[in-house]
Amino acid sequence: MRPLNLPAWKRWPALRLLLPFALGILCQWYLPAPVWTWALLLPLSGGLLFALPRLPLRLSYRYSTLTGVAQQLLLFAFGALALWQKDIRQHPHWIGNSNGPVIVHLVAPLTEKPGSWKAEAAVEQVYQHGRWQPARGTVLLYLRKEGPAPAWNYGTSLLVHKEPTPVRGSGNPGAFDYARYCLFQGITHQAFVSSAEVTALSGQEGNALQGGLYAARARIVEILKRHIPGARERGLAEALLIGYKDDLDPDLVQAYTNTGVVHIIAISGMHLALVYALLLGLTIPLRNKRLLRFLLVVAGLWLFSGMVGGSASVLRSAVMFTLLAVGQLLGREGASMNSLLLAALLLLAINPFWLWDVGFQLSFGAVGSILLFYGPIYRALPLRNRALDALWKLCAVSLAAQVLTTPLSLFHFHQFPLLFLLANLLAVPLSGLLVYALIAVCAASVWPDLAALVGAAAAAGMRLLNSWIDHLNGAPGAVWNGLSVSLAQTLLLYALLAAAAYGIAQRRKAFLWAAAGCALGVLGLRSLSFLQAQQQRRIVVYNIARHSALDLFEGRQHLFVGDAAADSDPGLYRFHRQPAHVLYRSTAGTGEPGAAFTFGGQKILRLDGAGEGEAPAGARFDLVILAHSPKARPEELLAACSVRRLVIDGSVPRYKAALWKREAAARKIAVHDVSEQGAFVWDL
Repeated sequence: MRPLNLPAWKRWPALRLLLPFALGILCQWYLPAPVWTWALLLPLSGGLLFALPRLPLRLSYRYSTLTGVAQQLLLFAFGALALWQKDIRQHPHWIGNSNGPVIVHLVAPLTEKPGSWKAEAAVEQVYQHGRWQPARGTVLLYLRKEGPAPAWNYGTSLLVHKEPTPVRGSGNPGAFDYARYCLFQGITHQAFVSSAEVTALSGQEGNALQGGLYAARARIVEILKRHIPGARERGLAEALLIGYKDDLDPDLVQAYTNTGVVHIIAISGMHLALVYALLLGLTIPLRNKRLLRFLLVVAGLWLFSGMVGGSASVLRSAVMFTLLAVGQLLGREGASMNSLLLAALLLLAINPFWLWDVGFQLSFGAVGSILLFYGPIYRALPLRNRALDALWKLCAVSLAAQVLTTPLSLFHFHQFPLLFLLANLLAVPLSGLLVYALIAVCAASVWPDLAALVGAAAAAGMRLLNSWIDHLNGAPGAVWNGLSVSLAQTLLLYALLAAAAYGIAQRRKAFLWAAAGCALGVLGLRSLSFLQAQQQRRIVVYNIARHSALDLFEGRQHLFVGDAAADSDPGLYRFHRQPAHVLYRSTAGTGEPGAAFTFGGQKILRLDGAGEGEAPAGARFDLVILAHSPKARPEELLAACSVRRLVIDGSVPRYKAALWKREAAARKIAVHDVSEQGAFVWDL
């Protein structure tokens, strides 16, 4: 590790810009203030920043600290304002302020789902108060499958006769917050429609360049489908080359995740580096025309970034390589870390919500980690043999990337791939070759026989890669699962890494003691969470569409009641129930309560229409849970029994749920409908 003689904020000036800007974003999200607060702070801090350097030298020196404070406040206010401006809910014509039919245009091609066609559409107008009015926002349209796919393309205008409804998350404990994810993409509403509820309008909207990129993407997918044999290999090829994931095998994705190489199938810096190198090679004849070569290379980079979806990690790489190209054009080499921090600042200025994007965090974390730790790790094991040295360089890069991304991975994914080093040894170099092979398939598509030959070779390489990943994934101890790491523990882990790295580099024992203190803090918080889990008792009724699932948590065990599919189907379990088990540090217990049972001193009745029997007249229940299609009539059961609270799970038909809610409301019984209100969680 190179000597750290200067503080980070002096060696990397962009850090002084990024930190206050990011803090302003966080403040406006978690502690939102009226917009006039920031509108007032901007001119005040800007005025100070302008006036203080113009004071007489003696006064300017005296107030130099105030100048720095004014600069930080200015950037803080800009960050807060950037988030406020990007939040679609602040727009005066936001669709959430209106209700009624809408006119929209598609901003992405249709994608196929099991029972519907999904489209993302920008709202243009809403019909309200007898006239069409301007509206803004993005909605997700789900068109029920009633025949062949509709002839809708990017830019198609539609009249949606049905009023869009807000996007809702499942509310399941520890689960992915889908509603917040959509909001950060600018999507707040959705509509489930039939063909009779949508009318295609004449005319096309949208951007011609973006339309061309979507067309090119569709053409590449078509070429790969034609020339890559094998369904698994085709899905991997589409993801490797252009980030198209609709055909990816879910089990294969999980295997790549478990072995720590999921970055291979997510377009990232590696892919941009390959494209950048290819563009430099193709433009070698223009090396004496530096400006033209620069423009062609940068244009190619950004066109590729747009075609693959422009995710945060892709744009990070595009900005970094653009800065690198600018430096080469000007004959200057900038500090890599400073360029990375500047790229982060630029992207957050474009979209402040990327601060919460996992891809953004992991992308910048991995590159920053490599810049900081690759050198020390590589120099720790000097090798004279060239082959071994090349192998060690690859290992050192993988190890370095893990340093700063491990706490993030634990926090977001609750697992650690123990065999990531072995997986990356083959996956990284082979995937690079495969990307070039797939580019060759597309280039050779005008000669079908040649394209088929290259495609077969690429498919063989992908089969080798998949078999290697499957083999590692099946090995005992391939992945450490069920790791629940809180935000406080994550921050302490980063403090530990920073203190340890600085203490080792500068030979400062005080920082090593600080690192040890952070480690004790992590262990203390972890022990406390286990103690709290041991004392817990709660009921969770999950929000799973068309399925019934209930967990009874007591201590560090839970009993499951519900549909077998919610327990045995890997996809359903992993998405809906596993996050709660990780969050509550719980493992499966044994036993099966009947329809009526007592838990935590509360009397509970579960009615699911399958041998539910009859509730005895005059019985008192603290909780009644409805599942599927209960045989009991609501007016009879609620009249015969004393019911304190009613929960309707996601398997109950909507018409039956309405009947029960109406009867419960008449009797002033509290009702929780998980389909509308999210999962029901009752701590006892």
